Amino acid sequence: MISLKLPSPLLIAAAITTILIIHILHKYFVRPYFLLQRYKKYKGGLCIYRPLVGTIREIKTSEKKYGDAAYDMKKRVTDNPSLRFVASTVLDTTIVTLHDNDLIKEYLNKETLVSVKFTGILGLLPEFAKHSLVFSEGEKWKRLRKLLSQVFHFDYMNNSLPTIRKTAQEWIERNCKSSSSSPRLVNVSKELKMYTSTVIWRIFFGENSFTGNDDAAPIVEMLLGHIKTARDLSFSVRNFIFGARIFKLGLRPIERRFMKNQKIIKDLFFAKLNQLKEEVNEKKKLHLQTEAANVNNFQAVSSEASKPAFRNLIELLLEQSDRLSDIEIVSQVFVFFLAGTEATSELLAISHYLLTTHPDVQAKLREEILTHIEKTENITYEHISKMEYLNAVVKEALRIGAPAINVNFRIATQDFILHEIEIKKGTVITASLIGAAYNPKFFSNPEEFRPERWIEKVDHGTIETSTHLPFSAGSRRCIGEQLALLEAKVMLCELVRQFKLELKTPYKLRMPIGITYHAEPPVHVIYTPIA
Repeated sequence: MISLKLPSPLLIAAAITTILIIHILHKYFVRPYFLLQRYKKYKGGLCIYRPLVGTIREIKTSEKKYGDAAYDMKKRVTDNPSLRFVASTVLDTTIVTLHDNDLIKEYLNKETLVSVKFTGILGLLPEFAKHSLVFSEGEKWKRLRKLLSQVFHFDYMNNSLPTIRKTAQEWIERNCKSSSSSPRLVNVSKELKMYTSTVIWRIFFGENSFTGNDDAAPIVEMLLGHIKTARDLSFSVRNFIFGARIFKLGLRPIERRFMKNQKIIKDLFFAKLNQLKEEVNEKKKLHLQTEAANVNNFQAVSSEASKPAFRNLIELLLEQSDRLSDIEIVSQVFVFFLAGTEATSELLAISHYLLTTHPDVQAKLREEILTHIEKTENITYEHISKMEYLNAVVKEALRIGAPAINVNFRIATQDFILHEIEIKKGTVITASLIGAAYNPKFFSNPEEFRPERWIEKVDHGTIETSTHLPFSAGSRRCIGEQLALLEAKVMLCELVRQFKLELKTPYKLRMPIGITYHAEPPVHVIYTPIA
């Protein structure tokens, strides 16, 4: 008689565990290794095998070891200016980071056709943020881009200049001036966020600030801090191994606090939308009443004249209510607020650091500004467009410390070719903006802050301007570029023509990654009025 003995539960568990381990090893260690091998045949490439995190983790290790999140990226191009791309591993696939100018241009011209946003490490984004222009794809992206372009065209930005100028003047009055005309010390890394956030709300949403009063600073700080925490958690080993769902369990205090703030922010923005809706409806009602009164008084009102003279972003979005849901509208408000506040303020902060550590550049800039504008004269777009050195200073500040060091990670939706390099479906792809900015083949002595290079135009990077892409390029180029530049130039003009800027010392610059690539510790500047 044959006896059949079933395996014990322990043996079954051991078998399942073994199969699971083999699966994980194959998916995250073996398969990516073999996928990486195909890139070794291409000239000018560098292949780096690091399971799970690849070169992405270098951002944090470089920051910790060298005080510069982009240290490894810069070193690679300074050691090898002919570097074309870096291929590495990320999760269960490969990531290709482009460095060659021709490869970057070709990719950015076709990125929307062959790839979509890679969200593998961005699972902590608020759900509503994923409906924004930044994270949309395909027809939805085209629809949003077309709608939002109505706000970001040249005429709109030019008409917004008085608002920007007024906001800059108010900021200076509040932070830089005193009754005794003595020097004032200002934490520009912190305080300039109130300038940029106020500009955003005044231009896009028709309000003085997020709260509509002077209590906006704590909310702005909380929002930006929350997004920084999201980025830190996204780049943690826990996220790479377990995914964003692990944080939703709230196993650690930081995760519980993060999830709590996530809900607070969602409720906050939806409440803000409802408030803005009411304000827009009141504005429409008042306009209709005025129009009716004009008709009753037998006043001729043309169809063009009957339209509101100015529509801000929220009005444009609400006009599309038949096609845009509340969550889509809130998503645009959230992303534009964050991007417009953080990136521009950090550009201004690094500009302050560079101007205070290069007093000759500051003096030369002041001379140009005062040549074109009197000390109390209102700044116009014509003034700004004529100031060559101001433009050079901002360009050089963007080259040295642009808020974005890479274009957004995207994942290939099909096989395609960049020159002779075959990119397979499922490959993560990005382009190193900081790599081009520090490549000695494009910019001589790249570590040196020298605005004159943009006027002399001897360096290849100043002649072939497609090597300088702080706002990316192609169809997904940053839609807010002109607004950011205008805000920065107006504020620099106002400050430099009125004050001598000095850095509070001792100060040792670090450049970590938070929401953006930025200066740390906070930059404190002494403003001394110029007689």
